Amino acid sequence: MRYRILISDPLHSEALAWLAEQMDVEVELQPEITPDELRQRLGHYDALIVRSRTIVGPAELAAAARLRVIGRAGTGLDNIAVAEAEAQGIRVLNTPGANAAAVAELTLGFLLAIARDLPQAIASQKKAMGMELSGKQLGIIGFGQIGTRVARLARAFEMKVVAHDLVDRQAIAQELDVTLLRLNELLAHSDFISLHLPLTDQTHDLINEDVLSLMAEGTSLVNTARAEIVDESAIVRALDEGRLHRYAADLHRKTSPLLGHPRALLTPHIGASTHEAQRRAGLEITERVVATLRTLRRAHKK
Repeated sequence: MRYRILISDPLHSEALAWLAEQMDVEVELQPEITPDELRQRLGHYDALIVRSRTIVGPAELAAAARLRVIGRAGTGLDNIAVAEAEAQGIRVLNTPGANAAAVAELTLGFLLAIARDLPQAIASQKKAMGMELSGKQLGIIGFGQIGTRVARLARAFEMKVVAHDLVDRQAIAQELDVTLLRLNELLAHSDFISLHLPLTDQTHDLINEDVLSLMAEGTSLVNTARAEIVDESAIVRALDEGRLHRYAADLHRKTSPLLGHPRALLTPHIGASTHEAQRRAGLEITERVVATLRTLRRAHKK
């Protein structure tokens, strides 16, 4: 028996080459498959590998009687109905560390762009007075793999780094010379704040009018996590009123009021878009998906 795997988003060529070498695997690559086509065909596969484009919701899962594994080549799982999949006996896998370096480096790029007002300087070719990152305080909300990498880079720029996380991160914080604070303390005393949180019911619109009011005037906010973590209308008001100095984000809602705002720096979800990150994510998720399928088969035979 060969495992049938559907890949519904683009995947790194080395990951595809590795799959082609597996004698017990049959792969179908459909990187532009439509939602209707996915629902029609998903019942014929043992595993599905996606990135961020493909939505795997209740309707897709209802059509996936044969499916045993869903692999996400990336960190976020908000495009997959995880609880429903697991209730159906489907394993859901991701690659949380594969894009950490790429996203952390983009975050530092945003900090530098804000500090030196690079977009305006490039566009206008006029001199502008900026600031140095050295000596400034960076508050990191979400101190997991990406947040800790951001802290390492920021410390190299001689920034003071504080962090907040619901999970106990004391050991890594001590190693990196990072002070853990309550959220309101971090908000009140940071020059820059960077978000590195998953999108959940608890984090949806976490950065709202009330939270923005707790920030020190002139703070800049960087979001390389998910657009829905912030209330974009509240961000616009804070920018217009001068309470927020700059807002930089790697992604935004489709009809975002931030588009074209002179104090907003927006990129089109490029955080993980490096050759290195895509190679790591692709190889890791394909190897984990195949290993899981083989483990499930062995367990079934016992």
